[in-house]
Amino acid sequence: MIAEGGSSGAVAPDPTFCFNDDTMFATYVTQNPQATERLGHELAKRLRPGDTVLLFGDLGAGKTTFVKGMAEELGIEMTIKSPTFAYVNHYAAKKAPVYHYDLYRLNPGDDLTSLGFEETINDDTVINLVEWADRLEGNYPERFIRVDFKIEGNYRGINIEFVDPRVVPMEAVESYYEKWATPMHVQEHCKAVASVAMQVAEAQVKQGQVINLDLVETAGLLHDMARVCDFKDLDTSYFSEEITDEKMKRWEELRAEHAGRNHSDIANEALIADGYTETAEVIRLHISERFMTEPNAYDTMEKTLVMYGDKRAAHDKIVSIKDRFEDGRKRYAQFDNPETTAFYEDAEKALLELEKELFKDLEIEPKDVK
Repeated sequence: MIAEGGSSGAVAPDPTFCFNDDTMFATYVTQNPQATERLGHELAKRLRPGDTVLLFGDLGAGKTTFVKGMAEELGIEMTIKSPTFAYVNHYAAKKAPVYHYDLYRLNPGDDLTSLGFEETINDDTVINLVEWADRLEGNYPERFIRVDFKIEGNYRGINIEFVDPRVVPMEAVESYYEKWATPMHVQEHCKAVASVAMQVAEAQVKQGQVINLDLVETAGLLHDMARVCDFKDLDTSYFSEEITDEKMKRWEELRAEHAGRNHSDIANEALIADGYTETAEVIRLHISERFMTEPNAYDTMEKTLVMYGDKRAAHDKIVSIKDRFEDGRKRYAQFDNPETTAFYEDAEKALLELEKELFKDLEIEPKDVK
């Protein structure tokens, strides 16, 4: 292929996961303008009112090409003009009004008040696309999607990173385990679920999907944080830790406080109270019942991946969907009736169909997730 601004060359490296401080991001490699536009399309698919995309990179690195791809996906019918001639252009779009800023001609630290930047950047009803975001000198909104462009020989390296205070950070995971006295065997199950979700996420990224990796990982790690609250009973034969009087007392307190409620709802409510609304919704949707009764709620890959990961982990082992449901039947058969049996048989069939869709065109198969 011919690269943007370049000639044919060596095979481009695969997309990878990278870390920036404690934040995970994906690095994509595009070989031509069309590939850069397609990646813009993929990012735009997940944009919602209130989102801001900040683009960083040198001249000719592909920022405007990427924005054109986003604009097409957002349904902007007008041609995206070169922002060299205007600081901001306003477009009507399908999801929300779009403000496209180009700050190239600004000096770092210049006042943006006259552009209306402060108004739109804090407006939850619009989408902002900002080229040359380095001119902001770190004065970024509270949440944004950062896209960094680098010219790598004949290719473009494009990092996409989600900065979102509504997502539980990795450093907070242990504190939630402590707060909810999450048993060790449940923690190990959560790690298996996160592993499945992240393996599939990596394969999806290699096919050009844009995924909030932090959201997938920490939601997977915390999806069962409140699981002890709705155990049928405290059968300690499953527990893999020393059970002190203090632990048992805490578990009994939690069970009494949240009696009759599902652990996904308990965790959802707790995380919303802490401001982690994005993680809360992913966790709310990890159970089979919601997959069957609220199919339209699974409108992002993150929600789907964590729910799928849970259906591939029996205790701390990664298994097939069939084996996972068989494990459930053995453990909970005494509570089943014909209606619930039929419900979970339908859920198993639906999840097997979902699995086919998830792995379609990927380089891995379900059996490769271990």
